[in-house]
Amino acid sequence: MNALPKKFGPDEPPGVNTIPTWRQLAERFRDLVKDFLKEGKELERELEPKLLPALKRFRLEIEKLIAKLEQRAK
Repeated sequence: MNALPKKFGPDEPPGVNTIPTWRQLAERFRDLVKDFLKEGKELERELEPKLLPALKRFRLEIEKLIAKLEQRAK
């Protein structure tokens, strides 16, 4: 009877009860960050055409308010 766990190759997932090494944890974290940044960029590309006109209008409104405040201060 062999009680030792089966060794996995680099492409095979480790068993459920095995503790990952620091290298494996770092690789998982790196992959998660890459996916997070990729999804963020995709979301930005999707939202930019919708938000850009609204942001421009918002900027104009803020500039008008600043102008009014400057005139009031004089």
